[in-house]
Amino acid sequence: MIMSQTLNVRRNEASASRNGGRVWYRLHSEREEVCEALLKDAGSDSKNSAKPKPISAIETAYWHRELLQARLRKIDDALDRLMSGSYGNCTQCGRWIEDTKLAFDPAIAYCPDCWDRIQRSN
Repeated sequence: MIMSQTLNVRRNEASASRNGGRVWYRLHSEREEVCEALLKDAGSDSKNSAKPKPISAIETAYWHRELLQARLRKIDDALDRLMSGSYGNCTQCGRWIEDTKLAFDPAIAYCPDCWDRIQRSN
C-alpha cells in the first residue's frame, strides 16, 4: 500500500472507532435509564401492593413495563452488533442503514425496505 493510502485507512479506522464510542455511550446511557425505570416500576409495585389498583392502572403499568423491556432488548441487540462489528447493517439483508436513521435511533436494526416488509407481513 502507498503511504497516503495507509494514512487514509488509519484515519477511517480511527473515525469509525470514535463514532463507535459515541454510539456505545449513547446506547449504554439509554440502557441505564431504561433499567432504572424498570427498577423504579418494580419498586413502586411492591410499595403499593396493599392498596388495590384499578384495572386500567394495572394494564397501563404492564404496558409500560413491556415497552421498557422491548426497548432494553433492542438496545442490547444494538450493543451486541456494535461489539461484533456488524452495527449499522440491516439484520435482515445486511445492507447499510442510513446514518440519519441511526442518528435518530441508534438501536435500529432494519433498513427501510426490510422494515416495510416486516410491517406488511404482520
